[in-house]
Amino acid sequence: MAQTPGGSNGVDRNKKPQEEEVEVKKSFAHIPYDVTEHFLAITRRCHYPFLSIASKDFRRILRSLELYSRRTTLGVTEPIIYASIGFPPSEGPSWYALHQNHVSLRLRKIASLPCRLLSAVATIGTEMYVLGGSIGGKPTSDVNLIDCRFHTSRSLPSMKRTRSRAVAGAIDGKIYVIGGCRKKSDDWVEAFDVKTQSWREMPGVLPRAHWEGQFVTSAVMDGKIFVLDPIVCLVFDPKVGALVVWDDGGELMSLWQASSCVVDDMLYTIDLGLSLKYPIVAYDPKAKEKRWRPVYGVHLRRDLLPFISYYDSKMANLGGKLLILVGSTPWSCFHYGNEEIFCVEIALERHGDEIFGRVESTKLVLTSQKWPSIELSRTVTL
Repeated sequence: MAQTPGGSNGVDRNKKPQEEEVEVKKSFAHIPYDVTEHFLAITRRCHYPFLSIASKDFRRILRSLELYSRRTTLGVTEPIIYASIGFPPSEGPSWYALHQNHVSLRLRKIASLPCRLLSAVATIGTEMYVLGGSIGGKPTSDVNLIDCRFHTSRSLPSMKRTRSRAVAGAIDGKIYVIGGCRKKSDDWVEAFDVKTQSWREMPGVLPRAHWEGQFVTSAVMDGKIFVLDPIVCLVFDPKVGALVVWDDGGELMSLWQASSCVVDDMLYTIDLGLSLKYPIVAYDPKAKEKRWRPVYGVHLRRDLLPFISYYDSKMANLGGKLLILVGSTPWSCFHYGNEEIFCVEIALERHGDEIFGRVESTKLVLTSQKWPSIELSRTVTL
């Protein structure tokens, strides 16, 4: 094969980037815009950074709303994991996106997006809603909308109350935020209508008069928001407008903890105590017999240790799979040199009442000289 003066296999290494872009533009000059948009829509998003520098035309299409509408129409959207990670005590939380390319999987920091300690976060499609949290040690009523397609954000109308360490969930086009403040008679729960961009209070029956509203985590299942309090489990049904104690709360809170997520309307969490002999367990709130069930096939010593710890791991739903981000523990005696975050990906299969898991990969996704604290992780669809 003939070689060019500057390289081999027909590649001229002496060409400037501008010259290469001109050649790319000439190559696609006669292709209709609609065809180019379709080609980019069916391309995996991990290739977008490379395509955006190949041509200004590509870059313009990749930044368009029409491209993502076409991806949705074609059914080629992808789940993307976003995580709020801080490095206490010197560095507060920032958003990181789990980015995959041809050879690696890495967490990449997105410094431009708003991220606050102790905030509640809910997702709808391509968007994340950051609600309340702590600024300078004081609770805030601020609300931000993050558009994950273009990594932009804007402020939304503030909540009626300041809230810190609240929980939130999205149901039928509304964002419900619960707690994060001392209980009052009619504003402990607020609802944000995504269409009208307005808040309204949700009066309801609260189970205790001295509620502090500092929650561990929450989960949306069966059209309801389940809430884990340090001493009890609650459930909020927006159709009724009442926050009540879950009738099976003793069983639910026996194993539920902050590292958890929902897949196919079932709650998954980590049980390093191996109460059911396996480290991953699942709970179905719609089952006749409401109890935790083991996820067979995933073993603690073989599959998860030393990657996982109770102290700092967060689960997310990655397109029907379990994805666990696992940070180093803060005790320096266990670590030397750099601190790390691993990503464990687990495929799930259900056979009748039994659930089976298979660890597909365990990858290092972030290395730092400081101890990372994973506040939460969320999934958006792009």
